[in-house]
Amino acid sequence: MDLQQALQTAMKGEVEGRELYRAAAEKTGDSKAREVFGMLADEEQSHLDSLTQIAKDYEEGKDLTIPQLPAPASFEDAESPIFTREFKEKVADFDMTALSIGMKLELESEKAYRQMAAEADQNQLKELFTRLADWEQGHFDYLQKQMGFLESYYTKKYSFFRF
Repeated sequence: MDLQQALQTAMKGEVEGRELYRAAAEKTGDSKAREVFGMLADEEQSHLDSLTQIAKDYEEGKDLTIPQLPAPASFEDAESPIFTREFKEKVADFDMTALSIGMKLELESEKAYRQMAAEADQNQLKELFTRLADWEQGHFDYLQKQMGFLESYYTKKYSFFRF
């Protein structure tokens, strides 16, 4: 995959992630989730902005300058990185779906970035794609942790057997 293809693929993934998280932020009934989904959308936009600038520089024949990405967001709540504790009692189908789709997108993005890093012929690009892969892995880990936090409540909601 050449650099232009790699950048187009990466930008598409960032747009998909951004739009998913924006929709999740708008639709969720939980204030903490709205804030975190919004922050995840902002991080995806930051990645997109960086990739867009690299693509523009490449098209113009300029030397590629790899931007410094801000540190990934951290989630302070050890038990639930996204939703409030009160929300787990009324977990919504949309929120679980958003988490599930988000996990798939993050995993696919991480895999694609690792492949791009392996195929990159410049050390700067290898470093950029590796850092982006690490970010996406971090997002996946946060979403997976959240899924585990809510899963027992969600499963109970749809169970025929109440124990």
